[in-house]
Amino acid sequence: MRKTLWRPRRLTTKFMLGLGIILFCAVSIASLLFYDHLKDLYIQETYQKTDIVLGHIDATMEYVRDELRPQMYHVLPKDEFIREAMSTSFVNKGIMKRFAARFPDYIYRRVAVDPINPANRADRLEERFIGEFAKRPGAKNEWEGLITRNGKQYFAHFKAVRMEEQCVTCHGDPSHSPQSLIQRYGKNHGHSWKVGDIAGLESVAIPVDETFYRLRQIAFSLFLLGLTGMAVLFLVLNYFYYTIAAKPLQRASSFFQSIASGGKGLDVRFDAKGHDEISALAESFNRMIDHLKESQDNLAVSELKYRRIFEGSKDAIILADCPGFIVDINNAGVELLGRRNKADLVGDVSLHDFFADEKAPDELFGRLEKDGFIKDYETVFRKEDGDETHILISATYRKDKNNDVCGYECIIKDITERKRMEERIRHADKLASVGQLAAGVAHEINNPLSLILGYSRLLMKEVPEERLKEDLSVIRNNAQLCKKIIEDLLSFSRQTKGHYSEEDINATIESVVTAVESRFSGEGIRIARDYDASLPRVAVDADKIRQVSMNLLMNAYQAMDFAGLISVSTRYDDVRKGVTITFSDTGRGIPVDIQGRIFEPFFTTKEPGEGTGLGLAVTYGIIREHKGEITVESEQGRGTTFHVWLPVEGGRA
Repeated sequence: MRKTLWRPRRLTTKFMLGLGIILFCAVSIASLLFYDHLKDLYIQETYQKTDIVLGHIDATMEYVRDELRPQMYHVLPKDEFIREAMSTSFVNKGIMKRFAARFPDYIYRRVAVDPINPANRADRLEERFIGEFAKRPGAKNEWEGLITRNGKQYFAHFKAVRMEEQCVTCHGDPSHSPQSLIQRYGKNHGHSWKVGDIAGLESVAIPVDETFYRLRQIAFSLFLLGLTGMAVLFLVLNYFYYTIAAKPLQRASSFFQSIASGGKGLDVRFDAKGHDEISALAESFNRMIDHLKESQDNLAVSELKYRRIFEGSKDAIILADCPGFIVDINNAGVELLGRRNKADLVGDVSLHDFFADEKAPDELFGRLEKDGFIKDYETVFRKEDGDETHILISATYRKDKNNDVCGYECIIKDITERKRMEERIRHADKLASVGQLAAGVAHEINNPLSLILGYSRLLMKEVPEERLKEDLSVIRNNAQLCKKIIEDLLSFSRQTKGHYSEEDINATIESVVTAVESRFSGEGIRIARDYDASLPRVAVDADKIRQVSMNLLMNAYQAMDFAGLISVSTRYDDVRKGVTITFSDTGRGIPVDIQGRIFEPFFTTKEPGEGTGLGLAVTYGIIREHKGEITVESEQGRGTTFHVWLPVEGGRA
């Protein structure tokens, strides 16, 4: 078993633990800050001491350089030099030696990189500072801070020694130096310096280990005192926290648990006296209870509405699990599947069993798995008694709280009656095409027959021979028989007189669009509508306008090799006082060289057996019969647009 760190569960424990950590950190930080403050104060004080010492040394040097040394030069013979009275370094070291006797903790040094007196040579640390000062000749050549020597910590104040005019007398050109110095120390060290050169440094160092130790003791004592105060504060806060917060919260927790476990209903109230946060929490909880009760009531109402919609829908609504077994189904679904009641289907029957085409389930659920949904998938269901029903299925996946697929929901619409109506429309369209074909053929034959009858009648009057008259009579009688047959054919194919009435053009077109939409969508062709709701009613023969719409929609459908878009729109032409109907498609388009012939009877670009060439001719005739106009715009490869204009008035024939 995996081990975990201890985690407090009680709110009091968490609060006190967090407070303890905060106070411990606060006491620790305060102690450290106090120690750093005392340390800074001591360092400042120590710096002032070193500054006073160096100031005293500078004053002594100035006195020797400006007062004593000039007087000695007047008294002593030339080239004589008494270092005990005239050398500033020697005098300072003598004075500081006596100073060190009184203050043994102070360390004074005046050193150089290449001194005249070897005893004044700088060590490595001092050489490093001299080098740093020499790199910055124009800066303030002083440094103060903490250093370590021989395992002890000191506060040191370093100050550069710069060559001045009076200094080069002894430290400049060796030939100009006093002979007594040359005799004592030689010419090899401490010479050749120029005015402004940094030749060495002087320093004062004061030990700080003992003082820092005492400061740490003071800070630690303050830390212990803070911990003691923290412990006392803990006890006091724990008592007040338990009385004021923990105990009321425990009572509230017990009350909440009784609500959650179902021991109490949603009509109870949690009473808390006072005007503090606990009472505010109680008030918020009471409002939450009211909201939960309202939500529970709304949920019950919503569930009732859902159940009413589910059971009252005229389309089948089916919920199935992933293998396809029916989990729930409404009454319309039971009726669609040809069963007596829901119990015959739920849990024991798979939706896959009802597909008439064995390949349809794989295709449908394959598309559903790929896209997550499917819309208006057309197929055929076979009931238990063998009857087949044409349906449209729209389905989506259902997912659980972990977002895993756990089934699917589908709505199934029975379109059997629509399919029958479409079949009747197709049959009527075929009959109309046959009638138009017959009318065209009859008209083509009628004119020659009229000529034959006319000339045969003239010949019969002019020919004297009886035998020729008999032959002409046979010809005339047979021609009249043909004319009678043609008249009968024309009577069969002649369009009936129009039945005009004030119609809603949008509704008339929509009835046709709705009839063909499911067939088109099965081929991946969408129909977009854009109807002008402000159109006035128009006097038309509604059946013939439907025929026009059907012809143009079918032409658009046949012009597409794959999925595409057909757009149907209506607009009111205020200038011409009429209605414009537009049918657009994204099909192959019409070549420019034949666009002028598309309204001719029997002209077609379709393969034999696919069309008679009378559809657009009939459409043209109907529009002309309504005293309207029809025009076409087309670009090969980009689609075709037909514009139909109908007058609001004057269309009656």
